[in-house]
Amino acid sequence: MANKKLAEYLFDRIQDAGVDCTFGIPGDFVLPVYAAQQKTNLKTVVMTHEPSVGYAADAYARLRGLGIALVTYGAGGLNMINPIGLAYAEESPVLVISGSPETRYRSQKPHLHHCVKTFDTQYNVFKEVTESQALLHNPVTAQAEIDRVFSTTIKESRPGYLEIPRDMVNYDIPVEEPAAPCSMESESPATEEAVNEIIERLKNASKPVLFAGAEVRRFKLQDKLVAFVQALNLPVVTSILGKASFPESHPNFIGNYFGQFGNPKVKEYVESSDCIISIGTVLTEMEAAGYTAKLPIENLIQATAREVVIGHHSYHGVDLKSVVETLIQKCTAKVKPTMRFEIPSIEEEALVISPDAKQLSVAAMIEDLNGLLNNHYSVVSDVGGCLYAGLSLRTDIFIAPGYYSSMGFGVPAGIGAYLADPDRRPIILVGDGGFQMTGMEISTAVKLGINPIIIVFNNASYAMLKFIDKQRDYYDLARWDYAGLAKAVGGDGIQATTRDEFKKALEIARDSNGLFLIDAVISSEDISPTLKRLTDHFGAKVRAALAS
Repeated sequence: MANKKLAEYLFDRIQDAGVDCTFGIPGDFVLPVYAAQQKTNLKTVVMTHEPSVGYAADAYARLRGLGIALVTYGAGGLNMINPIGLAYAEESPVLVISGSPETRYRSQKPHLHHCVKTFDTQYNVFKEVTESQALLHNPVTAQAEIDRVFSTTIKESRPGYLEIPRDMVNYDIPVEEPAAPCSMESESPATEEAVNEIIERLKNASKPVLFAGAEVRRFKLQDKLVAFVQALNLPVVTSILGKASFPESHPNFIGNYFGQFGNPKVKEYVESSDCIISIGTVLTEMEAAGYTAKLPIENLIQATAREVVIGHHSYHGVDLKSVVETLIQKCTAKVKPTMRFEIPSIEEEALVISPDAKQLSVAAMIEDLNGLLNNHYSVVSDVGGCLYAGLSLRTDIFIAPGYYSSMGFGVPAGIGAYLADPDRRPIILVGDGGFQMTGMEISTAVKLGINPIIIVFNNASYAMLKFIDKQRDYYDLARWDYAGLAKAVGGDGIQATTRDEFKKALEIARDSNGLFLIDAVISSEDISPTLKRLTDHFGAKVRAALAS
């Protein structure tokens, strides 16, 4: 057994997990942690506001398997609650590391700055939005606590929280090498039983479909899922949160399934299937399209990171990776010769492009973006109209808060996505409302030398809410000079009001070397068919509440 400084051991674990940068904002209680990080090979990415820290770390985690957020106590840490709530809801493994007051102060000085109610207030709040937590106040247990939170964060693909008193950062702690490995795998006798039942269902199916969700990417199962699909020639759809979890260029991909909100032809095919194999899709309200999805339990197989449910049978303690791997083995060895299914031909739902060249339309923007996209780009979307229009983009990386739906995600998440995968230039879709929340992170992107293409859906309103309710003055937004803002921080930008202007702007953006923003001026009445169906559904609920 050897001794290491607590921070040294912590950063060793972070680097061993394949992380090469952290996101944060320094403050007095966390400065010793920042100083310790400077002795490592980790890059320190300083954002302008803590919510942006969380969104950037979240996007990084979705691509790399772990993201790190480094914040100070109280005013900094509590600013992180919303983005970490998002990470928990959407199963993103973000580890929050917060500095805190010295251990001796916890009994002596209860009214230190940044303290709310008690010294434990922040810790207790984070317990509600993280899977595991630890206060590193005891050098004897520090390694075990760090290892526990690390392992749980990665295995469960949900946020963790470590709080480090200032006087513990450089404290010598006893360390046993090597540290416990991080893995989601667990052996369970139920795995083979669950897989055998799935195969029996497939043997009796005439029209199966695979429904892929976000957990496929979270647990890095894309290649394994492709192998399973190809073994049986299964048609594949993805959920809204799971978009791009299966390659959209693959011949077996037939579209996104979003209940009555999505493509009607995809809806009809999925809901008429006699065997729906849901892999990594947690059927939240949004994944189930406001609970309009008609997925009969007798035809539904649900395999998630926590259980497998087949009809009325439940198998607990079964991990998703083992299920997929066992399916591949059994299908390849025994089933493939006797089971090959037909892939339907389903056209993408057409976005109607107005012949009026005087007004830029959402449909025209999506069509032109599809002409640009290839494997040199990733797509990161905020919520609202840009997200639901973005579902029509053909891409193999699509990052968006499709379930939790927190505005302000887009721009900082684009920074996190780039740092996780620098070979991909981010295309960031963001409404003007979301941009006005966190859009000044464009200055962070410029400072870091990151070159996203940012498209602001500028309709001077929270347009989605107008369709859910009706036009009200509190849905109106100020019209900013978004292109001017990009230029002011060292990037470049152009305003586009017609399709020709947008096409030209996209060409210039494509050839640019730095951050480029397109201020796309559109009508507040211009929404995608998906968003129209969604707002009709939720609008009925709101109007009923207003009338009661």
